[in-house]
Amino acid sequence: MSHGGVEVKGITPPDGGWGWVVVFASFMIHIFADGVTYSFGVFHNELVLYFKETEAATSLIASILVGVTLCTGPISSALVNRYGCRPVTVAGAIVGAAGLTLSAFAQNVQTLYITIGLLTGTGLGLIYLPAIVSVTCYFDRYRSLATGIAVCGSGMGTFLMAPLTEWLVTELTWRGAIALTGALMLHCIIFGLLFRPLEPEPEDDSPESVAIQPINGNVQVVAKRPHSIHGGLGSTRLATSQPALTSEHRRFGSVGVMYRKDIFYSGSLAHLPQDKSFIYRSTTWLEVKPGEEKPLMGGSPDQESDKTLCGLSPETSSILMEMLDFSLFKDPIFLIFSLSNFCTSLGFNVPYVYIVSQAEERGLTKRDGSYLLAIIGVANTVGRIVLGYFSDKDWVNRLWIYNLCLTACGITTALSCFSTNMAGFILYASLFGFTIGAYVGLTSVILVDLLGLDKLTNAFGLLLLFQGIASFLGPPITGWLYDATKSYTVGFIFAGAMMSLSGIMLFAVPTIQRCIARRSSSSLKNGTVIKS
Repeated sequence: MSHGGVEVKGITPPDGGWGWVVVFASFMIHIFADGVTYSFGVFHNELVLYFKETEAATSLIASILVGVTLCTGPISSALVNRYGCRPVTVAGAIVGAAGLTLSAFAQNVQTLYITIGLLTGTGLGLIYLPAIVSVTCYFDRYRSLATGIAVCGSGMGTFLMAPLTEWLVTELTWRGAIALTGALMLHCIIFGLLFRPLEPEPEDDSPESVAIQPINGNVQVVAKRPHSIHGGLGSTRLATSQPALTSEHRRFGSVGVMYRKDIFYSGSLAHLPQDKSFIYRSTTWLEVKPGEEKPLMGGSPDQESDKTLCGLSPETSSILMEMLDFSLFKDPIFLIFSLSNFCTSLGFNVPYVYIVSQAEERGLTKRDGSYLLAIIGVANTVGRIVLGYFSDKDWVNRLWIYNLCLTACGITTALSCFSTNMAGFILYASLFGFTIGAYVGLTSVILVDLLGLDKLTNAFGLLLLFQGIASFLGPPITGWLYDATKSYTVGFIFAGAMMSLSGIMLFAVPTIQRCIARRSSSSLKNGTVIKS
């Protein structure tokens, strides 16, 4: 069907079908990618002994790896928007595998900064984002379940890769083990090819699916669904509240996918409050007459044609500028959440990098240490499932769950210095793995609860930078503390204190929100306009 030369088509996420193949592919990618990252503590010990470097210098390898992975997020988003999930994932797998393979020939730690840190980190950064985005493209109503299954591959990867890495290092030395790990990373190419883009649905000329509405004085063609994902929420209401979508960016699941404001949201869309219904960009769209396009999120590529970044295309620049729009720092809620995320990330990677070494320091074997990483992986999987399930309930305060888990995670990490046997370390690994699942699994839903879905893409992009910078610092700080004290105790106490602080400070958010609401209400009564 067309109107005024504009063809109207729609894409409705199937909430099943090939989507479950995409979930499986994402699950497997998480196994390989996160398995390599979170089992790196096994390599860390070997590299310290082999190169005879300090703990701080050697820990920079893992820090650069994680930091680059996170900081690559906005770039990966722009590439996914331009080329689609499939080619970006394949490219990331090749770059990541090349970095690991080249690392087998490294003659010093500084070379590993480049091969593992920069190359593999960039590859993983290109892999992670499309692995999540592909799932969210295929699911609306069952998105929480689908993304929950997919990210469980992270814990399963830690569970499988840590003992496997320890065995490979014993049998093949660290050089052979890291080369074989690079070969395993190539499997992500196969799974990335399964990220088939969604195609537009067949045209529908029925009165139920097409309507013409005047909006802001312009003739608008509205593509509507005859039913709503909420059941009780009319599709006409959805249509009239949606921003416009230009015809060249319809193929969500492929090119233009990052123009969905809900693309980073891991919860079920059906559970969002009805007053946020405008974000269901995948269920009903507006088309405008040629030359009269309305803005998408933060401006369409057509509108941004005069704004480019570092010589990039307008489309790519518009996504980067959206994700890295620092005006969000004017929001005190986002500021405190960003600071919390920074503190969490300072401590997050410390157990993954140092628990093997800490266990050896207390008299356990290297194999025992690899098992502890595996236990963290299993507990993390359970934590994501359980916490994700309860956080989807209307009667649950998700912010409180998030805060309590971070606080408890930090306390257990600090108290791990009192573990002197395998039973004590198993208890710590289980508690850490379970509670840290809230940080990974609930960040996007907490952001939407606090800021609204309209700001999610911008907030998520800035948080990736905060997390990346903190990840650069966390393990080296613990390494420096070890070099100074010859003990991991102070480093784990520092990491635990940072994670607990990140949870405790967020308990102030409701009070801050009430203060902002009172100030806004008072200003409105006095006739003052508040600009957000």
